[in-house]
Amino acid sequence: MNKLLSFLKSEYRVFITLLFVCFIFGGVFLFAGLNMEYFILGLEITVFSLLIFLIMEWLSYVKKEDMAKRIEELEIENKTLQSKIIDERKDLEEYFLLWIHQIKTPITVCNLILGKPDADHRLKEQMIYIEEYTNMAMNYLKLLERTSDMDIYEVDLDIIISSIVKKYSLIFIEKKISLDYTPTNVKVISDAKWLFIMLEQIISNSLKYTKSGKISINFDKEILKLSIKDTGIGIPSKDIKKIFDRGYSGFNGRVNEKSSGLGLYMVGKIAGILGIGIEVKSQVNIGSEFSFIFKNR
Repeated sequence: MNKLLSFLKSEYRVFITLLFVCFIFGGVFLFAGLNMEYFILGLEITVFSLLIFLIMEWLSYVKKEDMAKRIEELEIENKTLQSKIIDERKDLEEYFLLWIHQIKTPITVCNLILGKPDADHRLKEQMIYIEEYTNMAMNYLKLLERTSDMDIYEVDLDIIISSIVKKYSLIFIEKKISLDYTPTNVKVISDAKWLFIMLEQIISNSLKYTKSGKISINFDKEILKLSIKDTGIGIPSKDIKKIFDRGYSGFNGRVNEKSSGLGLYMVGKIAGILGIGIEVKSQVNIGSEFSFIFKNR
């Protein structure tokens, strides 16, 4: 209705012209004493012609309005896309600034311990962290174009977990942290590479924030839930809702200076892409438990 009223208002000149013509010719017929039937007939023909003209103009008006609306929508989409590109570029720049700061720490430690007698194991440990941070940077970039890098199929969960444990075995030994893990004998529907990256980040964090005790890895076959539990420093309750936000390191990051908040941000992103649910339970100075709920087959 609003569109129709706008159209009629836009054609006000036509109506004024019609009224003016009717007034002139009506006056001529009256003063000349002509048969008014011819005037009425002419008026009817004029009104009919006007209706045909208005219908044609209406169709053209609707087409132009739809075109204008579509152009406006495209402009909004274009602005949104440009804003998204700018935000992603900004995120990327901020990420690498944090990543550079983060990777400097193990490099500095390596340089300090190279000349010491017990350099071997400590140096290897730092090299593991360097590799982790480097892989994190590359994986972050791959997340931006994840659609072309996904391969969903049945994944042997034990192969993934065993590979991660083997990779970090040196740190388990050096920190004297025990591992409580019984093979699950389970296959889940997922992407092997991204699942490895996600679980690696959680196990790596457990090792970073656990000074002593153990890390337990269990799988509940009834609800397809994988749980990774540690006896580390834990996470304050006020931080739990924010731990998957990009750049949010919270209390633990400020105290230990080991976290940029990027690892758990990637965990949240990957879980979302793979359709995996996440549950987090934690108590300060007692430990944390991260659980991953997989889709039913």
